Parts: sequence; structure tokens; C-alpha cells
Amino acid sequence: MDLYHFHRVLIASTILFCLGFGAYAYRHYTNTGDTGYVAVLLATAAIGVSAVCYLVYFNRKVRRLAKP
Repeated sequence: MDLYHFHRVLIASTILFCLGFGAYAYRHYTNTGDTGYVAVLLATAAIGVSAVCYLVYFNRKVRRLAKP
């Protein structure tokens, strides 16, 4: 596995972690009503969206570099 694939796996795992932790924060917010969990949810959502954007950018850049 080359470094490009490893980087894609690393970014994808970041996205999955953000989804999971955001769901965890949402569940605790609905159970307790603590607004601190809303801040955690918004932060993980922002990081997750940024990671998705970066993954799209990275894939386009790799494709552009691979063309002859």
C-alpha cells in the first residue's frame, strides 16, 4: 500500500471518528440538556466537514498528478 492510500485511510478514519463522536455528543445533549455537548457537536461537525473537503481536494490533486 503506497502512501496515498494510507493518507486516504487516515482521513476516512478521521471522518468516521467525527461522526461517531458527534452522535455521542448529541445523545448526551438530548439526555442531559447540557449545552457543552452542543459545542462539542458543532466542533466535531466542523472538523468532519473540513476532513471531507480535504479528502475531495486530495483525491483531485492525486488524480491530476497521475495524469501523463
